[in-house]
Amino acid sequence: MVRERKQIKTAVVDKTLQIVTFTVGAEEYGLDISSITEVIRPLPVTPLPHMPRFIEGVINLRGVIIPVVDLRKRFGLAGERGNLRTIRMLIVRGAAKGKLGLVVDGVREVLLVPPSSIAAAPEAATGAGVDFIAGVVKAAERLVVLINIERILSREERASLTEAGDVPA
Repeated sequence: MVRERKQIKTAVVDKTLQIVTFTVGAEEYGLDISSITEVIRPLPVTPLPHMPRFIEGVINLRGVIIPVVDLRKRFGLAGERGNLRTIRMLIVRGAAKGKLGLVVDGVREVLLVPPSSIAAAPEAATGAGVDFIAGVVKAAERLVVLINIERILSREERASLTEAGDVPA
């Protein structure tokens, strides 16, 4: 009987998703932990000409050139950043078949989320320009917007970065 309980616990753990939550403005967002390679303090960014406003430029992370997206600008949020000491850069994989740096206002925690607590993206968040919203997690008394990192940049934006020579198509 003890063995059966261990097997049941393992099955429940296997189905639980790990979501790294972060803030952009006053809102909380999340990414699957498997898409994040590391969380770092922001590095100096080299601007690229003729890029969309939210693409800050590129960084050199241990010899790898990585484009950087400011999520505050990507999400169209006005105003200044909060505490400059909490700003972080998430280095993620999977975006445009390479790595991508995401500037966020702060990193909060890792949530263990059962698939049943994830709701589909609201209809208002399924059109052009917001198709990177993968769903919404209901976590205790709050909602966390899940981001699909594969869609954070449009095809045109990825093409612009490819032309600049920084991201594989």
